[in-house]
Amino acid sequence: MSKTANSIAFQAPQFSILSETQLQDIHLGALEALRRTGIRFFHQGALDMLKDAGAFVSDGNLVRFPARLVEDAIGSAPSRIVMCDRDGEPGMYLEDTKVYFGTGSDCLNLLDPATGEHRKFTQQDIIDSYRLCDALDNIHFVMSIGIPTDVDPALTYDVQMALMLEHTAKPIVFVTNDRASCQRAIDMAAAVAGGHEALREQQHILLYSEPSSPLQQSETAVDKLLLMAEYELPVVHSPGPQMGATAPITMAGGLVMSLAEILSSLVVHQLQCPGAPFVFGAGLHHMDMGSAQICYASPEFQLTKAAIAEMGRWYGMPTWGYAGCSDAKVMDEQAAVEATLSVLMARLTGCNLIHDVGYMESGLTTSLEMIVLTDELVAMTDHLMKGIEVDDDTLMVDELDCVGPGGHFLDTPETLKRFRSFWFPTLLDRRTRLPWLQAGGTTLGQRLTARVLEIVKEHQVKPLEPDRKQKVQEILAQAAG
Repeated sequence: MSKTANSIAFQAPQFSILSETQLQDIHLGALEALRRTGIRFFHQGALDMLKDAGAFVSDGNLVRFPARLVEDAIGSAPSRIVMCDRDGEPGMYLEDTKVYFGTGSDCLNLLDPATGEHRKFTQQDIIDSYRLCDALDNIHFVMSIGIPTDVDPALTYDVQMALMLEHTAKPIVFVTNDRASCQRAIDMAAAVAGGHEALREQQHILLYSEPSSPLQQSETAVDKLLLMAEYELPVVHSPGPQMGATAPITMAGGLVMSLAEILSSLVVHQLQCPGAPFVFGAGLHHMDMGSAQICYASPEFQLTKAAIAEMGRWYGMPTWGYAGCSDAKVMDEQAAVEATLSVLMARLTGCNLIHDVGYMESGLTTSLEMIVLTDELVAMTDHLMKGIEVDDDTLMVDELDCVGPGGHFLDTPETLKRFRSFWFPTLLDRRTRLPWLQAGGTTLGQRLTARVLEIVKEHQVKPLEPDRKQKVQEILAQAAG
């Protein structure tokens, strides 16, 4: 018995949804869609590149792909990306089933933690959001979170990038609206890193962009995709279709279409620069026909997220997913249930980069309390993923023999040595009613709000070096000029 225990001391919980045959069938379905139906590319440079590489171009911009092109691109994409923080220290190892959590981008509305008001974002709100994320141990990267309404709309993405670089030291996933703003974001990050070559080495930033479902690649999206490949900086070009609206109604059909869009993106990306870092991802939702909204917390979305993660690993690429988000309108019981389900599924499926933490109302609103709750849930699921360690030490046969029938284990050396290994929550309350009442009798929602306000008031981000901050501001001024 002890020999068996020593040979397998630890087995993490696992979740698998697709068999090897199903993975192969979905892959072959995507290859057939790319061969027979094709993708429309509204980008002349990509069309020329694809035609030269052996793709079939007809009807002006319809591209059909031979399997060889797709399989060559899969083979050249790296299986591992190491993203660093602002100081160049490794922060996220995007490989295998390692999971990291971060926020979403560009919400229109904020649930004000101080007043409870549902309102538009300001610059100060997104600064506070970035500082909040910088303080939370289990929020590993930052996206832009909200759209500030007190800046020139033409400068939204530039302002977001400048403020993220200043107000968090964590890795950044950014969004832009065109090639020019993407170039400025790269230049800002390079100014902070110490040059473009240093940025390429550190991989401090990752671009999020999307195809135009169904089966289209816009000029601006491809512009950004190719620019990131040129600089050898990581990108996720993630479809966001809705089954029954912009994708087939079945999950398998939606997966086939999503894969076709991802793989067509990967082909041009790898043709631009073989070996450039690419993250495999899609947000395959279904449309709720009652509300005509996408569903962030549906069982179907949990399943398609799991399938995308499995497909990405099957291809040997880092993966992109979703968690810590809800269709609820406020930070209530529904939000907590849906956040918990999504974080647990993200952990069990082993997707690498998990974004949209804090999203409410189908991605229209951000709750800072939801970000703090997700930080707590990630800590809890960290312990869940440790599984049960089984070896000679943990079986404790000798301990059991020493205590014997009718004894207790409260003060044994092993108990004193090990009791802190259990997870202890910081926001969830385990006390009985009287001690809870004596401490104020607060609800989880009240504790989340208090924690948000405490961090926003007290947390200080490591300052950005003045000369590098100045360079970022100069780029921002040029954009405004």
